[in-house]
Amino acid sequence: MSIIYDYYEGVKLHPSLIKICVDLFDKHPDIKKEFEYWIEERKYISKNCVEVEGYTAESIAKEFPVLDGEGAFNLLVQLRENPEKAKKQISRGFRVK
Repeated sequence: MSIIYDYYEGVKLHPSLIKICVDLFDKHPDIKKEFEYWIEERKYISKNCVEVEGYTAESIAKEFPVLDGEGAFNLLVQLRENPEKAKKQISRGFRVK
């Protein structure tokens, strides 16, 4: 399997959702590579990293600590695939319930 597959399996994500998540990152190999690095090292790539709409995974995690890790990379994907929707979510913030 892949590093990302193993990560999601380790956090006990339902198998059908694991495939969806892995497929999503497969469509964005640059973001996938950085997420794999984060999984292995638990730190962000800070030089020559992926930037989407002015955001990097690290900048997202700093601005919204609740998105540290996986959430930051998912938001990068959302910013790339649907920037207007993602920016609206960013403007509303990310609350923990």
